[in-house]
Amino acid sequence: MRTLAIAAIIALLTVPAYAAKRGHKSDGQATEDPQKKKVQDKEYNDALKRIPDQPAAKDPWGNVR
Repeated sequence: MRTLAIAAIIALLTVPAYAAKRGHKSDGQATEDPQKKKVQDKEYNDALKRIPDQPAAKDPWGNVR
């Protein structure tokens, strides 16, 4: 009876690890279309270029120092 309880506990402890591993795809990027990736990279870089530069930080105590 004791060995059955230990086996059940071990089985229950391995279930979360199996569930976490089951949903993970390790080769997801390998199956992605390279042309699609290039287009996404270009769109991303274009979007970064459209972000305006941040103005210089204003120091409210600058005149006091």
